[in-house]
Parts: sequence; C-alpha cells; structure tokens
Amino acid sequence: MSRSIPVRALLKRATITIHPGDPLSEAYRLMREHDVSQLPVLEGDRIAGIVDESDILLHVYGDSKRFSDPVSIAMVTRLELTSADASLETLLPIFERGHVAMIAEGGKLTGLITRVDLLDWLSNAGDVGYGMKSSDLD
Repeated sequence: MSRSIPVRALLKRATITIHPGDPLSEAYRLMREHDVSQLPVLEGDRIAGIVDESDILLHVYGDSKRFSDPVSIAMVTRLELTSADASLETLLPIFERGHVAMIAEGGKLTGLITRVDLLDWLSNAGDVGYGMKSSDLD
C-alpha cells in the first residue's frame, strides 16, 4: 500500500459527538440513531474523551437508573489521537490495541476512524481519486 495516502482520505462523514454532562441515555440514543458504536466527548472545542457501547453497558448493568448519570462518569480519557496528515499505516497499531483513531488538528477533533471505515475505504479505493485501483493496494 502506498505510504503517501493520508488518513484524511477516510474522513467523509460528520462525526457525532456528545458533551461530558449529557446523560448516558442521550449517548445511547445518539449511537442508535446514527448507527455508531462510540462517540467522541467534547468539552467546548477540546476533546475530553470517548464513550462506547461497552462503557455504557458496564456502567448501567444492574441499575438502569444509571442511564441518567453523566457521560463523564463512563467515558475513557486515554485517547489515540492522530494527525489527518499521518499515513494510513499509522492506523493499524491503534486498531490492534482495540481502539478507534481520533483525528485531531490543532487540538480540535476532525473526525473518527474505525476498522470498518478503513475496510470500506480499502474495498472502494479505486473510487477515491488517488489514482489507485484496488489491485494497487497489495
């Protein structure tokens, strides 16, 4: 695969976000509505964390009243931030650790890339205008 293809090639859709003070029920609602498994948590322009389905499940299991707790209680603050100019190869170690890649420029969230996003891109790489065909990706 060409090392010159930047991560930004995968950033095509708007990233759905949530705030630390929002209830977990709202995070879960947004995940279902937008068919996503995780949401970046933003405090103003700053990336505060990420919350995923597992974080919510582990927090609310055994007491559904906890859905009213704030996202900040269940979110993860250890983040994998990557530049939009980084090569696609930088994504693989992030995915191997079981994380999603949060793309940031100047400390502000640009997007989120998951394994599925990379697989979708690879399966359609000939259509993205980088002068490549899928057969060139070997």
